[in-house]
Amino acid sequence: MLPMLAVLASLAVTGCAPSAPVAARGADTPLEPIDAFALCKAQTLSLASPASLSGISWAPFENAVTLVRDDGAIGIYIEATNENRAEGSDGRDIALFCRVGGTIGEPDWLGFGVGSRETDRDYILDILSRTDQA
Repeated sequence: MLPMLAVLASLAVTGCAPSAPVAARGADTPLEPIDAFALCKAQTLSLASPASLSGISWAPFENAVTLVRDDGAIGIYIEATNENRAEGSDGRDIALFCRVGGTIGEPDWLGFGVGSRETDRDYILDILSRTDQA
């Protein structure tokens, strides 16, 4: 608790006092888009680069396409680059598609995969909204 007070005090001194306390998050907390982003990267890493678990460059969260579905599940599309592949080769510029619900402690995977990058946002949203099970 003391380190948190020190952080809050330093934020207040610099004029950055939080407007509301940050809610504690635990295993029972429902997923948020940022959680789906992290889970999707972890779940698809071995699919994105089976030969080596290093060499994948992920687009930042801000560039991901997310969709919070009516059932509470989150669909997410993340672009990545497989640095293990030569420039211009198949499989270098890839995309991750994930659909996941549940909680931080118990994600419920509805589907995930790695494929080609897409430019049609409507097509991406269609994939993310599908309700078929993995």
